[in-house]
Amino acid sequence: MLFEPGSYVTHAKLPELGSGELIASENGRVRIRFASGEKNFLWHLVASHLTETDVAPVKPTKSKASRPARKGAAAAKS
Repeated sequence: MLFEPGSYVTHAKLPELGSGELIASENGRVRIRFASGEKNFLWHLVASHLTETDVAPVKPTKSKASRPARKGAAAAKS
């Protein structure tokens, strides 16, 4: 099965990646953008593990509480 650029896919052997968007397919390689970043695969090795989905990749949200305060922020408020 061939996928068009812009298709959303999941990788059966790497479910922790979640869904990804197929960005490009050229010269026997495929590039997929997952929420954690872009991955490059050899098409002949990955083709049987990809499944098309209608779920777009979701970037993880960062909580403001989990970010450390900037050192200069407290000094600027004084």
